[in-house]
Amino acid sequence: MANFDDIAKINEDLKILPLPEGVNKFVPGAGDVDSRVVFIGHSPSSADNDTGNPYTGPAGDLLDELMSEVDMKRSDIYLTNLVKVWTWKDERGQKVNRTPTVKEIKAYLPYLQRELETIKPVALVCLGGTAAQFFLGKDFKITPDGGKWFEIPETSPYFKAGGRLPEPKPKVMGMAQPSYLIHLQENTPESYQRARNFLIDSLRDVKKVLEGEEPGLQEDEEDQVPF
Repeated sequence: MANFDDIAKINEDLKILPLPEGVNKFVPGAGDVDSRVVFIGHSPSSADNDTGNPYTGPAGDLLDELMSEVDMKRSDIYLTNLVKVWTWKDERGQKVNRTPTVKEIKAYLPYLQRELETIKPVALVCLGGTAAQFFLGKDFKITPDGGKWFEIPETSPYFKAGGRLPEPKPKVMGMAQPSYLIHLQENTPESYQRARNFLIDSLRDVKKVLEGEEPGLQEDEEDQVPF
């Protein structure tokens, strides 16, 4: 069983680091430290920067809504990010979210590694292509690879960056970020419902792992186009 004190120590150690310019606070992982499944995004949002918790704001609300469709809740999982601070850029005088750089991801890798070594999950669910590719490599694409379980290859960027994983190594599923669904709903509503249904189906497979099943590898299944 994972040790709450170990996770608390990781979170305390984060606070020793200097905060980047324009960032209010660190956003550590949160949730069930004994969960069989860890969800990993790429970096906190502007809303998370205000609350200090991962996946708050509209994207977090949507994630909670999608999980509720399969009788999952946030307290069933552990939720974290590759990078533990908001990564932002200036766009016409406004701070907006941006994808973290490789340098930023590597800087926070020791903290992610400690989380995974403490929790020892059976499965990782990577929210978005950046997180999924960090574990599965650049050939991974949300379309058509999203919603499938994969083994982490020896050539994984995670390993190349010096990361270690507990044995047996967790399987990995990539799926679209909740914020991408919000983008679809606002800009291409005809694709939104199909993407939403696909994510719900993927979460049903995650729920099975939470309930004790082993994640099944699916490389040989016929490709599906989620959206």
